[in-house]
Parts: sequence; C-alpha cells; structure tokens
Amino acid sequence: MNNKKFNISRFAIPKTLSQLVYENLKESILNKELEPNQRINEKEIAEKLQISRTPVREALMRLATEGFVEIFSHRECLVKEISYKELKERFQVIRVLDRLAASLIFDQINSQGLTKLEKMTKKMERYYNMREFKQFLDINYIIHGKLWDYLTEKNNFLQKELHVCINQIKMCIHPLKNALEDPEIIKKSMNAHKEIMGAIKKKNKAKLETIIFEHWILPF
Repeated sequence: MNNKKFNISRFAIPKTLSQLVYENLKESILNKELEPNQRINEKEIAEKLQISRTPVREALMRLATEGFVEIFSHRECLVKEISYKELKERFQVIRVLDRLAASLIFDQINSQGLTKLEKMTKKMERYYNMREFKQFLDINYIIHGKLWDYLTEKNNFLQKELHVCINQIKMCIHPLKNALEDPEIIKKSMNAHKEIMGAIKKKNKAKLETIIFEHWILPF
C-alpha cells in the first residue's frame, strides 16, 4: 500500500486574492481597458496590489485557460487577439451550445421570467430605434445571459461554456465595431430577439431552438 502523504501545502494560495486579480483583469479586457496584444506585467500587478506574484500568476494561468491571454515560454503575457478564423469557430460552437441550452431551459421560464425578458427586449428595441448600438449590443449580451441563468439547475457546465464563448466573442473589437456600423446586421439581430420572445410566449420549443441556432450565424 502506498503510504505517501498528500502534500496540501502547495495549494495554500489565498484564493480570494487570485480571484480578485482574475476578475479585475478579465473585466479590464472585456471593457477594452486592456487591448489585444497589450503586455500584462505580472511583477507590476503584484507590486501595485502589495501581494506576492503567486496569486497573480495563478490568475493569469486561469485567464490563459479561458482564452483571454497568451503566456509565452519566456514568461511574457499578452492579451489575446481573437482572429477572424477564431471568431468564426466560436460562432460555430456557440450556436450549437445555445440551441441545446434553449431545449433545456424552455420549460423553466415562468411568467415572471418572461416579463423580465420582455422588458429587456423592449429596452433593446428602444436602443435600436435611437441608434444607440453600443447599448444595443450590451443588452443583447445581458438577455442571453438571463436565458442562460436558467441552466444553473439544468447544466452548470454548459452554462459556463456559453459564458466563455460569449466573452471571447466580446474580445473581437474590430469585427464587432464593423458589425455595429451595418444597419442590416443590427436589424436582423433585433428581429431575431423579437422572434425569440414570440416563440417563448407561444410555447413553441422547436421554433425557439431554430431561431437561436440561426441567430448565431456569423453575419460578416
């Protein structure tokens, strides 16, 4: 019998610090405060927060795993730039995952949830009519997130993977900027969200799955 003791001491990293660094860096990347190919200085972050470099390194490793940064052999860390090919691949994946999500959550959406989704969709339409396309895109993401909230009890792994996909899509600055400047793309997205609400209200599960699957076709 192997009596070798498990060394737990190497896991004694203050996870709250690592989580704090992770969340702040992730938010900075998604808010475009840290731009693609910008260098992230591990030492500088540690000194600024007055913490050791270990939780910073752990946070960067987690961000690398989720595709937000790239860590090179010489310890350089850069914000990842998502290429058009990678964006296309993510759209191919998210449309399949989101159709599965729609199938799983369909019966979970109650009247209260439906009312909230309707209010957000109407708010989205107001931004569309006002041509406030940045806010339009933001609430678009929020609506999808609210739908995925119903996965918490159904399939937590699927929920996490959807959020990873959408966050990586958000990193594609230039393609998304071009999309927001195309009124036909915005119109198509608005109509799709109206159809999503219509399918939910009419209890048409098959229609909802089809709309969501087609909604994620890369428009450019």
